[in-house]
Amino acid sequence: MACIFSSPVDVDQRVTAVLARVDAEWRKGLRVSELAASVNLGASRLTHLVRVHAQTSIRELVLRRRMSEAARLLATTFDRVSEISYDVGFTDACNFTHVFHREFGVSPRAYRERAQRERDREAEAGQCQDATRRNL
Repeated sequence: MACIFSSPVDVDQRVTAVLARVDAEWRKGLRVSELAASVNLGASRLTHLVRVHAQTSIRELVLRRRMSEAARLLATTFDRVSEISYDVGFTDACNFTHVFHREFGVSPRAYRERAQRERDREAEAGQCQDATRRNL
């Protein structure tokens, strides 16, 4: 997980452990109370510490992780948007589309199309470089 802390110095190791677990187990529907118990804290104390160190809520961290996975799937697979929405934990594809648009500024379909155009450009650039090398 990328560093999301306001200041990486003096981060409570319990928060670091919880964030690593959220990143690894985000599909499991983790409860704040379970996460807190795993690091011997109360739920409200863990919530407070995460907000102080990560400047966001545990719920938002999980949502960002889900959206990150959705973006990866949209860019690398041809799965239907509705399938991806269910894969990342949404029960309603319309709600997924709304949340995705809010997070990335474009619809899932537009995101996929943009990723495809970028891959095509990269492939074309690679072919041009290969042709140039052969001509030298």
